[in-house]
Amino acid sequence: MSKSLKGKTVVITGSGRSIGREMAIRIAAEGASVALLEINKENLEEVRSTIAAAGGDVRAYEIDLGSESQIIETISKVEKDFGKIDCLINNAMICPSEDLLNTTLESWNKTLQITLTAPFLCIRQVLPAMIKRKNGGIINIGTVNAKAHFGSDSYSSAKAGVHALTRTVAVRYGPDGIRCNTIVPGTINTDAWQERVDQNPNIFEELKPWYPVGRVGTPKDIADAALFLISDDSQWISGSELLVDGGLLAGYAPMFATVEGSDK
Repeated sequence: MSKSLKGKTVVITGSGRSIGREMAIRIAAEGASVALLEINKENLEEVRSTIAAAGGDVRAYEIDLGSESQIIETISKVEKDFGKIDCLINNAMICPSEDLLNTTLESWNKTLQITLTAPFLCIRQVLPAMIKRKNGGIINIGTVNAKAHFGSDSYSSAKAGVHALTRTVAVRYGPDGIRCNTIVPGTINTDAWQERVDQNPNIFEELKPWYPVGRVGTPKDIADAALFLISDDSQWISGSELLVDGGLLAGYAPMFATVEGSDK
């Protein structure tokens, strides 16, 4: 796989922590040049220095993805700095936990702005050069929340839009050499869960029975999927939803035994 990533330039939004950080480090280790897009300056520098210390080709771009002008300016700078963008990974998101009745319009709009509108703007910005070269890959990080109800209502709604955006790009721009896919994670043990872990330190243990493989996911699980979709080994995959969910959506594990009576 490392041979197929050599010479590629990959842009990753929200690359300062958790899944984004893991993807950036792993992708750089496989030989790709990596552009880090992140709002948190301290996290951004930590990931950049980690990759650089390992000999990776990396540049860091501090950005507020809620700003259209910053997205246009930053993507243009990445293209100038690296000469091209081979793959865009839309990873940044906001995930408030309120139900709909307790979601303010401000929170709703902010969630959609970062989770859905920013991917649209980033895609719109990278597409012209990709179409001109007749080659480009886009990976959107979705969620099982877009496929079934698991809470986080505004986030789930925004991510459902991301899934639809993937299909739109894949079908409309496939003839132009563009591939677009969604990685669909289940529960991933990251610091984004810290507030809930503080409330319930056993939360990941309690979630395990719902996952047929017997555990929640890790950032490595998602990075592995991203590496495959970036590589030339996935050239005939587009418009797909790659489930990386430990079997969760195959069937709700605690339920079947009750239905068939085998839990008695």
